[in-house]
Amino acid sequence: ATVSVLYWRVSRVSSNQMATRKVLSALRAVKSTSASKLVGLEPEYSDVLVLGCGIAGCTVALRAARQGLKVTMLTASEDPHDCNSYWAQGGIIYRAADDTPELLANDVRSAGAGMCVEDAVTMLAEDGPRRVEEILIEEAQVPFDRTEDNKLALCLEANHNRPRIIHFKDQTGAAITESMLATTTAHENVTLVKSAIALDILKHGEHVVGAVVMDNVTGNTFAIPSRVTVLATGGLGDLYEHTSNPDTARGDGFAMASRVGAALQNMEFVQFHPTTLYIPGERRFLLSEALRGVGAKLVDKTGRNFAKEYHPSAELACRDIVSRMITSEMFKQNEPCMYLDCSSMSKEYLYERFPAISKHCESKGLDISRDPLPVVPAAHYFCGGVKTDLEGRTTLPGLYAAGEVWQWEGCITLTHY
Repeated sequence: ATVSVLYWRVSRVSSNQMATRKVLSALRAVKSTSASKLVGLEPEYSDVLVLGCGIAGCTVALRAARQGLKVTMLTASEDPHDCNSYWAQGGIIYRAADDTPELLANDVRSAGAGMCVEDAVTMLAEDGPRRVEEILIEEAQVPFDRTEDNKLALCLEANHNRPRIIHFKDQTGAAITESMLATTTAHENVTLVKSAIALDILKHGEHVVGAVVMDNVTGNTFAIPSRVTVLATGGLGDLYEHTSNPDTARGDGFAMASRVGAALQNMEFVQFHPTTLYIPGERRFLLSEALRGVGAKLVDKTGRNFAKEYHPSAELACRDIVSRMITSEMFKQNEPCMYLDCSSMSKEYLYERFPAISKHCESKGLDISRDPLPVVPAAHYFCGGVKTDLEGRTTLPGLYAAGEVWQWEGCITLTHY
């Protein structure tokens, strides 16, 4: 839903002749200053330049390409799978058989703690499930788990009033990213440029006209002119001591937007995931919320289950509430972590439903079906960001934002993975 309306706006670029004429001379000027280019990148400007190739970036690129627009999509890594989207585990919001937009909207309002904008909530609740079906299920054909009668398997996650989360085992982000990248890059109008990090946004007057990019292999810098530039650069979790994000989540998009004069807002809204595996000296590893959805309990080192003492929904309260209850117990007991107890489930079930988590824990000497797993809350998803309207437009003409880097005019914290 966060990108569903953006591609409608982007698709109008080629037909908006007045806007096109205004920036053509600026684009040509930028093009003439480009000192070099990456292999495979045509010298002509793009209609749409997408900075980032996660789920949001791919969705924008694919939609724009299908409208006949020429798209250049950049990734800072040699491996385009190296993005926040890839590491998501639990699932993505869809809909239950007896679901309604209003039921989902109520959950969003509850999670947003009174800081949601109603138009944004309505759009997410009404358009989100439909876009998941259209883009991920039908177009990209993501291999979501299914029941024996071939219906999508639904699971329950925190703050949802019913099971409406679809998933691929505990590797949903990987499945979606792989499918979306394959579908997007197969389109003839999309050029994927690897190992290219955007350094700054280019502006002519008040109009954004592309970006300055560095080739990570050669160190050369060059300009990529574009009629529309889309920030899809992800979050900033790596700025924190504890994070579920990869080390590429440094907040680059926020910095570039700020330097060029685009408005940011609600930069204090960082969502913490309650349960990441705590192994001293190692990066944190996400332990999906879906584990708690199927019965895992939070305990201290004595085995005491403390979640009910903090909230009636216990382990299935909102992520911010569960994160605070864990942190509170850590401070009270002067302990570096609390524990997630999955022992109520069989080893066979856990290895089937959560294979990546089970195998990772096993590599650390932990039996997920027997041993309490040490956990700490960690920076997971950024809910503030570059200020946009509901169509993804920032405060600068020609600059859009999609995915984790953008901030609708409000705070929505019911995000999944």
